[in-house]
Amino acid sequence: MSYFRRKKIIPSVTAKNLKYTRPIGILLPFNEPKGIFKLGYTNEEQVFSNLKNLLLTARGERYMLPTFGTDIRTLLFENISSEDNFFNSLKDEITNSINEWMPYLVIDTLEAKMADDQDDQKDHAIKIRLVVQIVQTGIYLPIQIFIDETGNLSIIEALNNG
Repeated sequence: MSYFRRKKIIPSVTAKNLKYTRPIGILLPFNEPKGIFKLGYTNEEQVFSNLKNLLLTARGERYMLPTFGTDIRTLLFENISSEDNFFNSLKDEITNSINEWMPYLVIDTLEAKMADDQDDQKDHAIKIRLVVQIVQTGIYLPIQIFIDETGNLSIIEALNNG
């Protein structure tokens, strides 16, 4: 008597067949044109969304989580004694928040500087380059953060060559 074993076919996760896998979380921004939350299917998408949520949330803004978020906007409007002290405070704020709330990330690169003309930003803008590594997967996620003169933050996923 011979036994035949059927192979279970599991579709691989690609951009074409994402609809066949289960989502692992909800992505930012929440408002989707269809009225349904945008769902994340990969670790990179979800980590980027979670990191964006952390950096855009002001410390004390979340109910019952008073230390969640960053004080980036508060730092922007404090008296700045020197540019180096300001950028070090900004880096410390980002590092401490990521270490506290996203311990599954390791900061590989964190650079902050004034945006220059080629960045297509207004005067007095700040450019932050952040590269984090997802510990469990070893995947690197490069991120660009721009802070304009009014204190608005914009966060985009950068190219790997940064």
